[in-house]
Amino acid sequence: MSWFKLKSPVGSNYRIDPNDLTNTKQALNQLGYYNVPPHRGIDDWTDDAMFDGIRRFQGDNSLKIDGFMRPGGPTENAINQRLQRASFGSSLFADDSSDGPFGYSTYQCTPCAQPPNCGQNPCVKPCLPK
Repeated sequence: MSWFKLKSPVGSNYRIDPNDLTNTKQALNQLGYYNVPPHRGIDDWTDDAMFDGIRRFQGDNSLKIDGFMRPGGPTENAINQRLQRASFGSSLFADDSSDGPFGYSTYQCTPCAQPPNCGQNPCVKPCLPK
């Protein structure tokens, strides 16, 4: 399952889909690789901080460091793996809107049926599409 999905390549020499820009910034921010500029927030404009964040993420995850991502490519896949690990047990992707975070539909996160001290940590089943 993937939560972050690009429609087109993301790179400094590419025309980037505006939704891919905002989704990339949101994902990088969630993972600690993009600081949102306080004067403008997350927008659909390219900036050096986003490409720096992509390169830092690639370096920290043993990927080719080029600041480039393609749909279904290694950087997109690694971001999805990290987002999945970061969100397990949280309500990050439990969105009741018609269009969930990072371009996907609503996800439902359900607590497990075991008592609170069952030993499962966290005591939550994985988030699945509704």
